[in-house]
Amino acid sequence: MIKVAPAAHQVTTLTGGVSAARAAVQQFLATELGAREIRITKIAPQDHGLDGWAAEAEILVPNLEVKMLGLPLTQEVLECEHYAIELEPDLSVRSYGHLGPESD
Repeated sequence: MIKVAPAAHQVTTLTGGVSAARAAVQQFLATELGAREIRITKIAPQDHGLDGWAAEAEILVPNLEVKMLGLPLTQEVLECEHYAIELEPDLSVRSYGHLGPESD
């Protein structure tokens, strides 16, 4: 009988968890905020993943001011924004917020 050390099992769980957490963050940002491109800059488990996940991301979203002008453009104008996202252990979004320039 092979016995797996708890630490090795925990690393495997976190690795799978990171991928799932990353996918949950990307899906939320694309669906709810209309992100065209997403770059996750930080992702970490809270209490080894038992209390959820914390992530930060840089996203490109349509510039609403330019869009409201109604000008005929050949390309969409995007702006870069930074967000912090907290996930529950089941990967649902607990909270999110815009990070201003002073938070970088």
